[in-house]
Amino acid sequence: NDLRRLLRAGALCNDASVSPGAYDWAVRGEATEAALLISAVKGGLDLAELADDWPRLDVIPFESERRFMATLHADRDGRHAILLKGAPEVVVPRCDVGGELREKVSSVLSSFTRRGMRVLAMAQRRLPEQRPSLEEEDLEGGFVLLGLQAMIDPPRIEARQSVQQCRQAGIEVKMITGDHPATAAAIARNLGLCDRGVTLSGSQMDAMDDGELSRALREVNVFARVSPEHKLRLVRLLQDDGHVVAMTGDGVNDAPALKQADIGVAMGAAGTEVAREAADMVLADDNFASIVAAV
Repeated sequence: NDLRRLLRAGALCNDASVSPGAYDWAVRGEATEAALLISAVKGGLDLAELADDWPRLDVIPFESERRFMATLHADRDGRHAILLKGAPEVVVPRCDVGGELREKVSSVLSSFTRRGMRVLAMAQRRLPEQRPSLEEEDLEGGFVLLGLQAMIDPPRIEARQSVQQCRQAGIEVKMITGDHPATAAAIARNLGLCDRGVTLSGSQMDAMDDGELSRALREVNVFARVSPEHKLRLVRLLQDDGHVVAMTGDGVNDAPALKQADIGVAMGAAGTEVAREAADMVLADDNFASIVAAV
């Protein structure tokens, strides 16, 4: 049925792995992808059986610049299909979606993001012939939208208090994320970072020169749908404005911004080796409150 197809896509177009432990799930890989796997298991799918029935033939991995991941699979009958997972504003335009359904998707997406949820769209395209690999042009259109999956990644309980402690100490806190602007704004309001709900997106930043963005940085605390280049630009502009900048990051693409910052802080638990090597310090428990305690 439709739900199983949606869960299947989230589980197959995925680079994480999970296994049930004595008290909790053992997770390898990115937390968002692990959540998709666990939702598939809870939906009654067998991950090992899925992998056997739909072997992966090729992958175009997720990158923050393109904001999607695509995998090529063969089904039991040997037919090939592409699975696409990513930001709804990137995936939905590649699907054969009529006006009424497009409006419904937009409404549901808005409802999820206003509640601070991270939303991914899933799509599938059957191929008329077998092929050994994926090309970028294979992803330009012709997909069937399978649906949206939304999840909440709530801030730790102590995070809001830590933000307030920073402010009392004269430390400005800014949130830079790849999430949808509405999701970012909802989480930031919860943290006390974004009382007026003002955010800047990566595309808005691209339209601003350095002077305009530097002035905006003095007022705006939340930056959404950003690329690694945006992070690096923000760090440099803050430094040019006389700030000592500490920057947190966990991915390979965060390395330039971590290196540029006066204090690069890598995640020790979820961070990549590249991020840890680029940083000045490693946060063992990935907890913002630990940074505040260290200061």
